[in-house]
Amino acid sequence: MSRLAEAFTGWKLRNILFLLLLLTGIVPLAISGVLLVGQNREIVETQEKSYLARSARFLSVELNDHLVEARRNLEQLGRLVLALASRADGQVVTAETLQSGYLGQGTPEGRWLESYLASYIGEGPGWSGLRVLDHEGRGPYSRPKELDPLLIEALGSTFEKAFAAETSVWALVNVEGRQLPFAVLTAPVSSVGYEGRIFVQGVFEVEPLASAFEGEALGDLAVFLVDDEGRVLWDRGADDETVAAVSASQLVADFVEFPLNLTAEYDLPIRGDTTRMVARISPIDESAWGVVLHKPVSTAFRAVEKMIFNTAISSAVVVVLALIVAGLAARHISRPISRLAESTKEIAAGNFTKQIEAKGPGAEIGELADDFNRMSSQLQRHVLQLERAAQANRELFIGSMRAFVAAVDAKDPYTRGHSERVAAHSRTIARYLGVSAEAQHRIWVGALLHDVGKIGIEDSILKKGGVLSSEEYEQMKLHPAIGAEILSRIEQLREMIPAIRWHHEAWNGQGYPDGRKGEQIPLMARIVAVADTFDAITTSRPYQRAYEVEFALETIRKLAGTRFDAKVVTAFLRAVEAGEVQLRRESEPPGRRTERAAAGIAT
Repeated sequence: MSRLAEAFTGWKLRNILFLLLLLTGIVPLAISGVLLVGQNREIVETQEKSYLARSARFLSVELNDHLVEARRNLEQLGRLVLALASRADGQVVTAETLQSGYLGQGTPEGRWLESYLASYIGEGPGWSGLRVLDHEGRGPYSRPKELDPLLIEALGSTFEKAFAAETSVWALVNVEGRQLPFAVLTAPVSSVGYEGRIFVQGVFEVEPLASAFEGEALGDLAVFLVDDEGRVLWDRGADDETVAAVSASQLVADFVEFPLNLTAEYDLPIRGDTTRMVARISPIDESAWGVVLHKPVSTAFRAVEKMIFNTAISSAVVVVLALIVAGLAARHISRPISRLAESTKEIAAGNFTKQIEAKGPGAEIGELADDFNRMSSQLQRHVLQLERAAQANRELFIGSMRAFVAAVDAKDPYTRGHSERVAAHSRTIARYLGVSAEAQHRIWVGALLHDVGKIGIEDSILKKGGVLSSEEYEQMKLHPAIGAEILSRIEQLREMIPAIRWHHEAWNGQGYPDGRKGEQIPLMARIVAVADTFDAITTSRPYQRAYEVEFALETIRKLAGTRFDAKVVTAFLRAVEAGEVQLRRESEPPGRRTERAAAGIAT
């Protein structure tokens, strides 16, 4: 042993540990910094996406209301024209008599109608042109000046579509030299006392659309209007390459396939560069268009980058100071202490087989080394015992749950395996929603136990071979509350109770037992609701045979946004497309679907 080591032999260990603890303070600092950055990043990202969602929804609702008001104004004008054209003696007005009278070119009535239409110019949404046509597309129109050829073409195309479909048809036209787009609408109108339909057309400049978008299109936030085929109808001055990239994006493709409110991040290739964008699209029900808001991720999450930079700088300063202290301490602590520190790090990392060399410059070093060696051996034995016990407890817990579910299945043999399948489907949906592995396991357990309350339902109701009566159905509706009450006494299962109590709640608030709606329903319950309905429809019951898988998928798709959360339905459909949902192929003959569908969904 060197003289330096001998000099430290009589030192108290607390003096050496003081310096060592100062050094180990760096580790919790780094961990807390990483955790803080991660948590704040998630908060900022969630807030930014929520802002996009609110803005897109507000714009789509405002534009939808404006278009609906314009259509109603045009339909009211058409009904007024028909009322004025009615015969006083009650005789039915035909297309021929209307053409020769109120729609006739050059007739007193026709000139009166032209004058009447002219009085409407500028009214309502700000009509730039109005026209009343018979079934052959003939009739007067009023306009303050000649309309652009693009608008004339849109009037003709919307008339053809409205005539064929017998419904209102919209078009949006961008006229060269005008900053604001024009909306073109053809609305069929019929009335008692008139044989057939007339068609009322209107053109107006969409000023509310432009003013609303102008308020949002600030900085790097861009706004687009797309149709149900994914084409960009209007934008706030974006170049052609950007418009083409937005139209070809995965977000717009998803909207075309599933016209729902969607939020996503996607890559936007423009002029050889790819920009990561965060975007939201919301549908406009009146015209089947969609409002798209997007901005670069780098801009949207700029606050996160600044936070990371500040955290990194402050952490670096503390680390430098700690390194200086550690360097000073290293001058006064001998190599045995370094070996002790390295050995303790390995033990802290889980290597309990590491033995510490019992030599050092201090009276307590030998004792400390021996204590560490004994402690590591004891810890190794205890850890192995705890791992075996934990595995045994886990297997016992899972086995107990499966036995409990089997007891419920024993009451209703027609649904045997239903809970296992619902649990598997629920975990798959949760994975496609991007929830953590731990949350996926909780959802799986909740789905496995979602029907335990049926153990408290009379067998005569569970096994009834037909549609339940009102009284029986009310009894059946008690099973979620019964299941939640049963499991509330088990501490380990309390986190799963939401899936059991609320898996029959509906997104629109029409479910049971508590009438919750929207985000009031926990996510795990919304997931189990979709998985439960899919298996119920595709599984044979005492009162029905299983439906075809395609019918079940279409039913769930139609119920998105009313009974089910649309984002959960989207995740489920993507899992089905990826082949990760086990599809049962036994099916009921098509003729029995209608009479059985409601029962399959309800229970």
